[in-house]
Amino acid sequence: MTDSIDPAIPLDTTESVEWSGRPRVTTVLPAVVVGVLLIVSGIVVSVARGTPLFLAVVPLGAAIPLWNYFALQGVQYVITEEALYVKRGVLTRSVTQANLETVQNSSFEQDITGSIFGYGSVTFEIAGGDDLSFRAIEDPRAIRALVDRTAANDDGLGGDGRRESGIPGDLTQWRQIRDEIRALRSSLEE
Repeated sequence: MTDSIDPAIPLDTTESVEWSGRPRVTTVLPAVVVGVLLIVSGIVVSVARGTPLFLAVVPLGAAIPLWNYFALQGVQYVITEEALYVKRGVLTRSVTQANLETVQNSSFEQDITGSIFGYGSVTFEIAGGDDLSFRAIEDPRAIRALVDRTAANDDGLGGDGRRESGIPGDLTQWRQIRDEIRALRSSLEE
């Protein structure tokens, strides 16, 4: 699934989009229920009491689901071969980016309705930062697997060699450099 990417997301010209998506629209249903209840109760109470005073809640009942829908449309998730992005907001925008190299762990969860209807949330643990979550997305297991595959590298620290690391050398070479620097430091301190 690849939606058009919002221009607020700062993609590099060399980045290719692996996946993009939005939360499911059905997550607005609780707000629709609250809105309908407010509208119906406002009309019923106004008719029963013979006063239009309670009709004031009707616009509020309509505004709640509309607000939730537009807020939901302001959320976009993007996965490239280099980073994860979460964009939030319609009028004001906020974009959170995490390089795939900093993803330490990932997990997905589905409640009972998510299991039945095929949606859930994926959470990524980011080194040195807050967790990043893709909420109410289609097929969270596949999205987690996509990020795990894309984040795999061959830098000696994990992964299975699917992608070249931007760090030169391997772990053994870096340990040798560390030992040389320690030897130099101890000779200078003497």
